[in-house]
Amino acid sequence: MVDNRPDRNWWSCFPGCVPDSDFAYRIVLHPDSHKVTWHTLECRTGQNARSRRTALTPDQRNKALNDKSIQTTGHASYSLPRNHMAQCCLGRVTRDANKYTPTQARRLFATARAAGLVAGNGSTPIPMVVGTPTTLLGSDIDYHKRTAYVADGACGFAWVVIRPGNSSLARHAVRQGIGSSHYRGGISIWIDDHGQSVDRKRNHARAYADILRGEGINAYAESRLD
Repeated sequence: MVDNRPDRNWWSCFPGCVPDSDFAYRIVLHPDSHKVTWHTLECRTGQNARSRRTALTPDQRNKALNDKSIQTTGHASYSLPRNHMAQCCLGRVTRDANKYTPTQARRLFATARAAGLVAGNGSTPIPMVVGTPTTLLGSDIDYHKRTAYVADGACGFAWVVIRPGNSSLARHAVRQGIGSSHYRGGISIWIDDHGQSVDRKRNHARAYADILRGEGINAYAESRLD
């Protein structure tokens, strides 16, 4: 391939930029020349951008540049353009990293819920007494009035968040009726077990999320008091 573009000399100083049968990325130079963006050839920019193709990742490119600088000058490069994978490609990598069939997703959800049930049922909530304070804004309880002892502690809710919401597992959660859109992005799986105990629900959600993270899923637990 012959490159007759005006910036051909700029690109020639970067190792790994010569197209070959192993290329996997496109490198897009920003106008300020201080930031370089990697795009996989699977995304629209990577397919359509008029830029050099390379087999190197950003880290490999920096190492190659430093090695070349050490070889020619005796020391590592003092300045390198900032470089990163583009957000579109980061999202694509996250979405495609873990693909599940409906059966695989159902089994993983069942395993995670089983772990959550063990954690929730095995936890020891801090009991609470519900009653009327002795003063209008007081925090003490007037035991001369009606009170209620709640062995399972404070009431509340807990859920597991999976991101991104268009990942394979997130889509299966929605299709299988256990997931819904989360208000900050992704999908949420609500913990419906353990009555109203926020302590048990919270421990359930954490164990559930731990199982998913063990499979490389971006998942975490959230909770709030009722």
